[in-house]
Amino acid sequence: MFVRKKTFTNKDGTTREYLQLVESYRVNGRSRQRVIANLGRLEELQDGQLDRLIENLTRFSETQWVRMNLDETQASWSKQWGPALIFHNLWEEKLGLGPCVRRILNRTEKTSPFEEALFAMVLNRLCDPLSKLGLNERWLQSVYHPPLEKLQLHHFYHALDFVAEYKDEIESFLFNRVRNLFNCELDLVFWDTTSTYFEGSGPEELAKYGYSKDKRPDRLQIMIGLLMTKEGIPVAHHIFPGNTADVRTFKAAFSDLRRRFNVTRVIMVGDRGMVSNKVLQE
Repeated sequence: MFVRKKTFTNKDGTTREYLQLVESYRVNGRSRQRVIANLGRLEELQDGQLDRLIENLTRFSETQWVRMNLDETQASWSKQWGPALIFHNLWEEKLGLGPCVRRILNRTEKTSPFEEALFAMVLNRLCDPLSKLGLNERWLQSVYHPPLEKLQLHHFYHALDFVAEYKDEIESFLFNRVRNLFNCELDLVFWDTTSTYFEGSGPEELAKYGYSKDKRPDRLQIMIGLLMTKEGIPVAHHIFPGNTADVRTFKAAFSDLRRRFNVTRVIMVGDRGMVSNKVLQE
């Protein structure tokens, strides 16, 4: 069905135009057309009647009704909802980090919104990594997840202290959960370290001068070690004073692996800087 403009010529040579509602159909395989309705003379319809007719017809079409009303629609705000929705399912159901953090909080009777702050920081790492200040001042306003609305800047820093205090328990829980999800075997692990430096003084017990992998021996630094499975899944991380030799980090990682993850036989892969006769004997 379609609208057709029909033109007629008057005796004086002038023309008049009409609008017709026409239907196509087939007879014996041939296309035919018939007039369903004569809508009227075009110049008269253009004097407002046509607009009213279209508006009335629009009420019976959901698609056209939405299009007609778009100009009158104004958004008061817009936020991202999808990333928070998907990650919340991973956080709660797949990884179980939410229940894990809540169990620790219930045991310690801490009342700060640590879980919400940790959720926000991890989600920000996945979506648009920013500093804690940038996360608080800009990113939070772009995400729709009501539990995050009460967070303030100091909650993120306090949440990091909470994670540092219960790091071993959270890492052990998370790895056991991931091992079940992905059928990981802890028969081959990789260990490596890097350094990162402070522009300021840093924490006194950790910030030391040492061999800088950032080529900044003039800055106080710390050493960071990461233990990973052969599939590339992180198992644990460790922080050492900036003047710690790689050999010492290797021994600490190996001892922690045996203590926390109940491993009896492991092949460890490291570079020459991590190996010594004493380490090999151990």
